[in-house]
Amino acid sequence: MSEKENINELFIVGLTGGMGSGKSTVARVFQALGVPRFDADKAGHRIYAENELVRESVIERFGDGVAVRNEEGEAIDIDRKALGKIAFSEKGGIEFLNRLVHPEVKRSFKVWTKTLPKSTPYVLQEAAILFESGAYKDCDVVITVSTNEKQRLERLIKRDNGTDPSALAVIKAKIKAQISEEERLKRADYVIYNDDKDEVLPQIEKLHYLHILNHVHVRK
Repeated sequence: MSEKENINELFIVGLTGGMGSGKSTVARVFQALGVPRFDADKAGHRIYAENELVRESVIERFGDGVAVRNEEGEAIDIDRKALGKIAFSEKGGIEFLNRLVHPEVKRSFKVWTKTLPKSTPYVLQEAAILFESGAYKDCDVVITVSTNEKQRLERLIKRDNGTDPSALAVIKAKIKAQISEEERLKRADYVIYNDDKDEVLPQIEKLHYLHILNHVHVRK
């Protein structure tokens, strides 16, 4: 089970999975079932554009090559592809970004939850590095989406033009930066298997209707 730190009235379900596991696809199905979804990865991307202090800290650490500038020469965003190539190859790069960005993502999540109706049964907090960032501590239960490594790599190569040597190197570095599949499975409360053998929709519906909603009712 999770190690929830801040107990409140909102039931929080964490959703994570290794790169290429199909986590976002699973999240969209929960969303279609009426579950409010917070995408922590996208929230992190928005912070680069919205938070000047974070943006300038990233540029100072990784160089002007990661800056996106307007016609006046002002830094308005971060080039995430350029940042990824540097951060994942430079010692301590990812740890620096995590320390900088994840506290802001946590604040964004809290602000978002306050906009939801009080009748909301539960919310989904989707994050690629839910365990690594410590965000799992605020979740009531955690779901891991699991896919075998071969399928994950094939999806990532197709998505990120991984046939290019530099792109493939970044993909492998990103996978290495995440905790192992075995560790994710061990720490999760529930697992959704997204492979050729198991259909995803019945697994999601079973979790939603039979397990999670029951947790919410028992808690209330």
